[in-house]
Amino acid sequence: MANTITFISCGVISLLLLMSIMLAGPHLLLPATFMIVTILVGGFCIYIADGMIKQRAEIMKKWED
Repeated sequence: MANTITFISCGVISLLLLMSIMLAGPHLLLPATFMIVTILVGGFCIYIADGMIKQRAEIMKKWED
């Protein structure tokens, strides 16, 4: 569930930043591009962390049995 929410929120925020580039002009191109990259990298980190937490839960469950 966290991965779905992460992907949707990253997409929405990236679209908002792209719209700000189109509406405000090319002088926002560089900062908005860095913000989009930061959002996508952060979403990737959340995706990896969620996978690690799920793997840890599976390992702990197997260890208890």
